[in-house]
Amino acid sequence: MAREEWLTIVRLQRRWRTRQPDRPPGRTYDLNGSHVTDKAGFYLAIGEAINGPGGYFGCDLDALNDCLRGRFGARTPFTSIWHDFQIARDSPATPFDGPDEPSTYYDVILSIFQDHDVAVVMR
Repeated sequence: MAREEWLTIVRLQRRWRTRQPDRPPGRTYDLNGSHVTDKAGFYLAIGEAINGPGGYFGCDLDALNDCLRGRFGARTPFTSIWHDFQIARDSPATPFDGPDEPSTYYDVILSIFQDHDVAVVMR
C-alpha cells in the first residue's frame, strides 16, 4: 500500500516541476528492479531510472504509453537495462487478459516497450 501512495505523490508532484526538454534518443537508462514486485514498484523504478529520485514516468499502462511518446524526460528509441529483472518475474504475476491471450502485466509492459522501440536488456 505504501508504494501506491508514494506513486500518487510522485505523479502529483511532477506537475510542479519545471519542464525540462526530453533527453535525446539513443540513451541508456538503468532500471533498478530490486523492488519491482508489483505495479507501483515498476512505475516508481522506471520513473527514477529516467527522471531521477522521485521521478515520474507513468502510473498505469495508458500513462506509460503517453510517456513513451515524449515530453516526460526521454525520447525513444532508448535502451532500458532492467537490473534484477528476475525479481519481477518471480513475484506473484498479475494476470492480464489481453485481446489475444492471457499474459502477465510484465509481459504487457515488455510488449509496450517493444511497440515504442525501447530495447530492454534483462540482467
